[in-house]
Amino acid sequence: MSVRFLHLIAVAAVVGCATAGSKSGPTSVTGKANFLGAEEIAKAYADARSAYDAIARLRPNWLAARGVTSLVDGGAGTDFAVVFIDGQRYGDLHSLRQIQAYQVGSAQYYDVTQAGANFGIRGGASGVIEIKMKGPSTYPP
Repeated sequence: MSVRFLHLIAVAAVVGCATAGSKSGPTSVTGKANFLGAEEIAKAYADARSAYDAIARLRPNWLAARGVTSLVDGGAGTDFAVVFIDGQRYGDLHSLRQIQAYQVGSAQYYDVTQAGANFGIRGGASGVIEIKMKGPSTYPP
């Protein structure tokens, strides 16, 4: 009788683990937590304001403080991600308010590890939000 009970527990454990899914973190409607495309911005009617407003509405966790994780620059780093536009460092999170959301082709968030791999020391100690701009011919009239 105890062997049957043991088998039943083993089967329940396997089924329970299999149905738990394999999501590794919060995702958006499209399933890409670290990517935000122009189509999604437009579908959510978030393109009427700044890039900051669109990100705050659709990916608010990108704007959260991460905490300084490095002593680079004597610990004077920032708790927030830095912004890159088309591969060039642009500024802090507040600089996103200067970009119209309809001009954004895509936005991608890189955590500190990915930022270091892609941007080197310029990536900062709290991650990067990279904005890729649309070409002028794709702006709305």
